Amino acid sequence: MKVEFITTQEAENIKRIMPKTKTMIEYEIYWKQLPLGKIGKIIVTPKEGIKPQTIRGRLIRAGKSLKLTIETKRVGNTVLFWCK
Repeated sequence: MKVEFITTQEAENIKRIMPKTKTMIEYEIYWKQLPLGKIGKIIVTPKEGIKPQTIRGRLIRAGKSLKLTIETKRVGNTVLFWCK
């Protein structure tokens, strides 16, 4: 075991880098394919076993990872998403 002492600034600059999951890559593709000025729409069916809230959360995380200014809205089983 090796012990090392670093400054607080050095510690803050260290970021945990995790590989992206296939799911996150899929949702990032949705954002990249979205034409400017258009609204994306995902309709979730009960047989898929995924809640609309989960889809919305994934869209938000993917949009943030791409550093986009985004907006999402869930209406029942439909999730709408667009760039501001």
